[in-house]
Amino acid sequence: MIFLRESILNKIFFIITFFLFSIAIIAEESSAIKIFIAKDILTLNHNNDSVEAVATQGSKIIKVGSKEEITTIYPDATLISDYENAIIVPGFIEHHIHPFLAAVTMNSEILAIEDWQLPSKKSIGVRDRSSYLLNLSKIEKNHPVNQSLISWGFHHYFHGKLTRHDLDKISSIRPIIIIHRSFHEFILNTPAMDLLGINENAFDNLGEDTHLANFDDGHFSERGAIIVLPKLMRVLAAPTKLIQGLQKTKEYLHSNGITVIGNPGSMYNKDLQAAKNMIFGNIDSPFESYFFPSALNLAEQFQSHEVLDAAKEQTRWGAGKLNYLSKHIKLFADGAMYSQNMVMRDGYLDNHQGSWLMNLETFENLFKIFWDDGYQIHIHQNGDAALDRLLLTLEKNLADNPRADHRTTVVHFGYSAKDQLKKMKELGVVVSANPYYVTALSDLYSRKGVGYERSQEMVRLGDAIEEGIKVALHSDMPMAPASPLMLMHAAVNRDNFAGKVAGPQQRISKIEALKAVTINAAYVLRLEKLYGSIEAGKYANFTILDQNPLTISNHEIKNIEILGTVLKGESLPQN
Repeated sequence: MIFLRESILNKIFFIITFFLFSIAIIAEESSAIKIFIAKDILTLNHNNDSVEAVATQGSKIIKVGSKEEITTIYPDATLISDYENAIIVPGFIEHHIHPFLAAVTMNSEILAIEDWQLPSKKSIGVRDRSSYLLNLSKIEKNHPVNQSLISWGFHHYFHGKLTRHDLDKISSIRPIIIIHRSFHEFILNTPAMDLLGINENAFDNLGEDTHLANFDDGHFSERGAIIVLPKLMRVLAAPTKLIQGLQKTKEYLHSNGITVIGNPGSMYNKDLQAAKNMIFGNIDSPFESYFFPSALNLAEQFQSHEVLDAAKEQTRWGAGKLNYLSKHIKLFADGAMYSQNMVMRDGYLDNHQGSWLMNLETFENLFKIFWDDGYQIHIHQNGDAALDRLLLTLEKNLADNPRADHRTTVVHFGYSAKDQLKKMKELGVVVSANPYYVTALSDLYSRKGVGYERSQEMVRLGDAIEEGIKVALHSDMPMAPASPLMLMHAAVNRDNFAGKVAGPQQRISKIEALKAVTINAAYVLRLEKLYGSIEAGKYANFTILDQNPLTISNHEIKNIEILGTVLKGESLPQN
């Protein structure tokens, strides 16, 4: 793909960005003091204090306290009373999203299991096969002529088996590309396979995993999907579409009150990164971005002895408001939750098998390489058997090379067993969980896949917090809507699509949920000294709400209105 290579345009962008940030630094040194007042300001400091006012200078917080106290200390300060009837909380941190996948989703025809409120339109969810095929046919008929149809959101457990022959019936002329909800699977019709030049010879190296590439059905999953993806990129990441999708994603994230995002597992692709820099790194971005590499992606392109240098090189790829974190890396254990490819101790009701995304030798080798170099390792995990592998590998490396405050992070935390939690605490593990799994999947998986008992203990947050494990929440967008309020709602209530409560003992308190999308999310990224609470010395990042998430009814959390954000002292109201 040709896209914004080290061109004059890129160089101009970097020069302008550097110039603007230099001006911003000079301005901050002489900036006036502002005092933000609100009905309630939830600091989430050590004592979880609530205050009335917060004073800022430039990008930083300098004092918090009562309105009387702060205005007395700074009598000449500019009083910001826009939010005097609102609630101010620390700026929401969405520490685990995938901007490229989100951009593809925003550009796709979304046909998912739930409604999606986009910046410009609303997509209505469907949860059965006939409705899915009917709606997909309607979308195809109204789709612009001579354009491939790309649709995201399909889920086989809701929508049934889908093959290229089903898609050929909808159109035998137009290429149709169906992206599974998990982004770990693709289904293509015959014209799409012809367009992309996909043939059976491409999958010879799958070995015993040949089932992951069903050429006849046009269905490619996990390692099979990874082989197909470079060809798909020609369509999914066309320059104009990519920029458009990233812009929509930026607007969507701001609408949900997000002030900091993280992208763990960023692909090793400089062209894609240039596009992300242009949109997310721009001076007008309403949030800060922090990225770090994927060891899986690096291992596909480099030899073992080269991956460290490649990871360090990638950390130089940021620009402006988009930064790369040094000494962070993402590894992968098992497959996707939405595909039921997680590796489970007790298997599945239908006797199918989950999938490893890294074989044991590769996983252990890469873990050791990055561990010995002092990296914080984030590991994609969904099944309890995959968690066993993760913990055994961590325990061995801790014994061989002890490290304090390593913050090895279990990412997603789909299934775990209670006996694993004590080990996690002993080993110093941090949890970054997606509670939306419970909302979307717990009822269905109780009947298909794992059974009632295991579905009740999906995303075992109550037990984790009781054990003293630090918990943060993420959406993994587009795996869930990137709405911190929705994540809080899911973790506090554990209501599913059937209107049932899945594992009531695993619900968490509202204060723990709020911490999980602010200070604990910052902790996962090792940014807790800069973000996540409203305290002197930290950046003045706030999210403005119309109601207090700690006093409102549990079931009303997702309905709280976001009035705007403050990013490094600058107000960014909702349009």
